[in-house]
Amino acid sequence: MKDSTPKGTPNVEAEATRRDPDAFTGVTQDRIQVDMPERTGRSNHVSEVSAISIFSETVAEIREAGVVLLSSLCLVSVLEGADMALLPAVFYALQTDLGLSLTDLATMTLIQGVTTSAVAPFWGILADRGIMKRKQIIVMGCVLQGLVTMLLSVIDSMVGMTLLRALNGALLASLRPVASGIIADVTSEQRRGKVYGVVQFCTNCGLMAGGLIGTPLSTKKVLGWQGWRVAFIGIGFLSVLVGIFAACTMTEPPRESSGAHAKERGALRQELKKLLSYFRMPTFCALIFQGWFGGIPWNAMGYATLFYQVGGIDDAKAAALACMGQASGGFGGLLGGIIGDRLSRCCPLHGRPLTAQISVLAGIPVAYLTFMVDPPTGEVAFWYYMGLTTFLGLTATWCGVGVNLPILTEIVRPEGRSTILAWESALESTFACILGNAMVGFLAEQVFGYRLENSEHAKADVDSRRALGKALTFTCFTPWLICLVAYSLLHFTYPRDLKRVKKETLQEKKEAHLQRKREKAEEARKANEATEKTEEAEEEGAEINYTIICTKVDGTTMSPMSSPLAI
Repeated sequence: MKDSTPKGTPNVEAEATRRDPDAFTGVTQDRIQVDMPERTGRSNHVSEVSAISIFSETVAEIREAGVVLLSSLCLVSVLEGADMALLPAVFYALQTDLGLSLTDLATMTLIQGVTTSAVAPFWGILADRGIMKRKQIIVMGCVLQGLVTMLLSVIDSMVGMTLLRALNGALLASLRPVASGIIADVTSEQRRGKVYGVVQFCTNCGLMAGGLIGTPLSTKKVLGWQGWRVAFIGIGFLSVLVGIFAACTMTEPPRESSGAHAKERGALRQELKKLLSYFRMPTFCALIFQGWFGGIPWNAMGYATLFYQVGGIDDAKAAALACMGQASGGFGGLLGGIIGDRLSRCCPLHGRPLTAQISVLAGIPVAYLTFMVDPPTGEVAFWYYMGLTTFLGLTATWCGVGVNLPILTEIVRPEGRSTILAWESALESTFACILGNAMVGFLAEQVFGYRLENSEHAKADVDSRRALGKALTFTCFTPWLICLVAYSLLHFTYPRDLKRVKKETLQEKKEAHLQRKREKAEEARKANEATEKTEEAEEEGAEINYTIICTKVDGTTMSPMSSPLAI
């Protein structure tokens, strides 16, 4: 059959492809050979278009979210990361100056983590029910958290520090779920992953900055003050500045819901009912289940620096490996957001679960090669660990920003996004926080025969490195296998929940449309009744005021009462 398209007529699909780079990168090889035979073999051109497409998409996402708004949320994320890294960075100085022990650090970290998880749903409920504006929550969280951090600089007791760290965790809990809910409201579903990746990158930058600045500063004297006190004051002051910046520049984005739920009675009962409804979603249950175990390896990674030191890596290089892990994790979040969005665009129902499976499968062999395989001898060991750490950060960090957050914001109504993110964070973080560090210590000491208290004298001890490596491998390998199974379930649960949400949304739109029609009909009926009453009133008034004036033949008039018609 001949081509019926006249010569000189532009190809509509080709024109659309030139305007949309994604359309070009998403076509198949057969399509390329049929439509553009002259470009066959020019793979470099495809790569250039793909790179330009990724850059243009990133710019589009930033513009969609709003440059000023995204800047405020990124600064909040940097602040959160810096605060997370501050306590471990200065703890050596706290140990020497205040006599605190390793158990004290674990206790403060555990209490802060549990408090953060417990309070996070409270902030999400305040935001979603419209009790407080989300901008007010973020500003208040930044400012108050900064003041609490500054107050830590003048506390010398373990009890006082623990209470303030718990309060600090409660205030930090207001930042992440509320900020994630705002991002979901100002970005489209297929662009959400990359924006979450940018925010996660900023969190990792804060982690690196807190560790690199806090660690060397903590053991020095600054104007007669102990360095760790100056670090607390500095981070707290920056937190207050971020809160002021957000208050001055951040604009409350429009919500996709009217927020009428805030005015309903029985708020506690409704929120409990909403939480139970989340557990009726198979996708939410699968994500919570994987979160219980998925956070354990990352909490256990806190012992990675000790593992490097025991294996003969000096302190400076071990710190460099930890820093590289944070840096590669930040870029891995960006990469995970991009890959998750691309796969979701190609296959909306299975793209994000596939992203999670790839990420988990990439992390399992790296953990084995890092902790179970003996490294090369000499200086090559450092580069061996550097390569594995970088690869782990670039590949095993996709799930949070490319899978979990986008999926959770899609399976609920817009007015429930902050709440479900807060509950997800609370339910999974508490379990992982309690088991992560505790599991490594228990396995290393009780099962594999390693004594952590002797770590200072265990430099280049092969047996100690292997014992700790076995504990770390077990705490990474087993949870990640469970995560792989949970993410595989999303291929079945995610399409069902999406279908349910779309059905509920369509039903709500139909009901809203019928309600509007009923309201308009009622308004029309009332208007007709009012018009009829007005006409009746006018007719009655006309009858009352009606006067007949009779004129005689000679031109004179007579009184209506004297007229026979009036009688």
